[in-house]
Amino acid sequence: MLNLRHLYYFWLTAREGSIAQACDILDLAPQTLSTQIATLEENVQHLLFKREGRNLVMTPMGKQVFAYANKIFDITSQLEDVLQQSPDSRSIDFSVGIASTVHKILAWKVIKPAMSIPNEVQLVCKTACASDLLLQLKQKKIDLLISDYLPHECDRDGLTAHKLLSTPMSFFYKKGEVANQMKAGFPGSLSDADFLCYGRQTPYLGKLKDWFKINDIKLNIKAEIDDSALLKVLGQSGEGFFSAPSVIAHEICDQYNVEVIGVAETIKEDLYALYRDTSMINPALEQLLNFKVQDA
Repeated sequence: MLNLRHLYYFWLTAREGSIAQACDILDLAPQTLSTQIATLEENVQHLLFKREGRNLVMTPMGKQVFAYANKIFDITSQLEDVLQQSPDSRSIDFSVGIASTVHKILAWKVIKPAMSIPNEVQLVCKTACASDLLLQLKQKKIDLLISDYLPHECDRDGLTAHKLLSTPMSFFYKKGEVANQMKAGFPGSLSDADFLCYGRQTPYLGKLKDWFKINDIKLNIKAEIDDSALLKVLGQSGEGFFSAPSVIAHEICDQYNVEVIGVAETIKEDLYALYRDTSMINPALEQLLNFKVQDA
């Protein structure tokens, strides 16, 4: 019979990447934990870990066992939640990772429906680069990753990808006479105008530059800004024009006192939800996946 406690010790060690980190969580001595894992290896008659220098890495069989253990302890964790509280009264923890290249207004637009379930939702949002958040998703530190690009298939092992929406890109400028003139002459009016460019390598950035080239628009990049909210603040101050997904154009115009001066229909911003494969889905996540955001 497979000893689930021994399997849990192995799984936690593999997830954390070292005996020392797993010991801190389990409050066990390193020798005790090593002995328990060795007992599991003896019982299953397979070596699950091997040493490479000072690092502890999984063997091919260890990786297979870890994949099954992931599913076992994911379901176990969900069962514990169900047993601790009645379905009608328990609050739902919902942890969302938002790739730093995703516009935060857009992220909230797709997250908001998850807050409408009958249960109280304890929402936690984390922003970082997509690769870091992808690792956290696999380690069960977050429930969902919202990303504007789809990772390679090999990086999505054990994960499900769901396309949330696809929207063209709009261009914005501070409300006033200049905005009216730029709108009337769009897209030629963008040539030599000050452009506030997103500083990170977003999936649509290459398409945007191609679009400028096709339309014979000479780019004058005034600033490259990593933070999408700061970029809009500069746009609000009249420092230049900027681009953002059309599906959130109304919210951007209201919040930042800017207006749409034109739309590039051929440039699409795609948004994806990535979550772990499991037979039981967080109710907040299920609500988010079932909600359809209308394309702009």
